[in-house]
Amino acid sequence: AEGGAKRAAVPAIPTRQGADLPGQQTLEPPRAAPWRIAGEVLHTYVVCEDEGGCVWLIDKHAAHERMNFDRLKAARTPPMRQTLLRPIAAELTREDGALLLENLPLLEQFGFACEDFGDGAVLVREVPADIDEGDAVSTLEEFAEALRSGRDLEERRESLLHTMACKAAIKGGWVSDPAELRAVVDRVQSGEVRFCPHGRPVAVKLTKYELEKMFKRA
Repeated sequence: AEGGAKRAAVPAIPTRQGADLPGQQTLEPPRAAPWRIAGEVLHTYVVCEDEGGCVWLIDKHAAHERMNFDRLKAARTPPMRQTLLRPIAAELTREDGALLLENLPLLEQFGFACEDFGDGAVLVREVPADIDEGDAVSTLEEFAEALRSGRDLEERRESLLHTMACKAAIKGGWVSDPAELRAVVDRVQSGEVRFCPHGRPVAVKLTKYELEKMFKRA
């Protein structure tokens, strides 16, 4: 019967403490988690149940973007780079190309190795290891926009960090590896990640009472 059935205990799920994505950091021994992942909807929102009977919807992209932003901001050294087998000629406007070339040392701090390719084009030889080479041109375009809008060096750096964090985050609408989702949910459920870098919430919570009220059970 509905009223007499006991609520099943939330099973323990092995997680990795402090990890961003599989392979980026050392795996730690599994530990019991006071939550379980019930699934994912729209390839964007992770459905999670905690041990208190609450249901969470977590925006995986927004949460991972915040994780990346905090990691990049705290880093004392430039991100690891990947050398492209075939350099990319980024066709930009003359203004954007000139602006990026004027800020090559700053780009290097963010993991890009670029040089002048003429007529506003920028030749990209290396990109940050977290960035897919297919996102290199769009990242540089957003970098140029950030450099234009920043009033001082610190503000420009902050804008570049936002762009990097977004480009390196797991994407909404894409199928994600279960280990990626566990790492994201662990940081959200621990309270470490609550808002994306732009200040938007990364999760919403529904209590058991709120759910039962929706179904006229309370």
